[in-house]
Amino acid sequence: MRLTWKDALATVVAGANVAVYVAFTRGADVPVIDSVRGASGVILLLGVMGGCALGAASESKGLYMRLAGALGVIALLAGLAGVILASELALAVLFYATIALWLSATVRHALAGPRVEAMK
Repeated sequence: MRLTWKDALATVVAGANVAVYVAFTRGADVPVIDSVRGASGVILLLGVMGGCALGAASESKGLYMRLAGALGVIALLAGLAGVILASELALAVLFYATIALWLSATVRHALAGPRVEAMK
């Protein structure tokens, strides 16, 4: 497989995640992301956009899917905990799980060989 426009867009979303998390940890006085709940909500929303909407897991199988699925569940639960409980630890787990998902998918797409199309 090769990198596609979806990988480029997912990278932009991952960059936005980094910007939100850094702004929060630096104490930036930015509306919405100046609280744990707000930053968690924004990163959770960006993760859904970047991972779920742009992901193409149909060709993936085995260990990679189990790892990605586990990271996805961790990110979702951490995001909900960040929004509901205002937990900074949950926000950090959400951020790092989301970035790990993006990085693993991007590296996998960049290193995998070309996809063989099914004959019609």
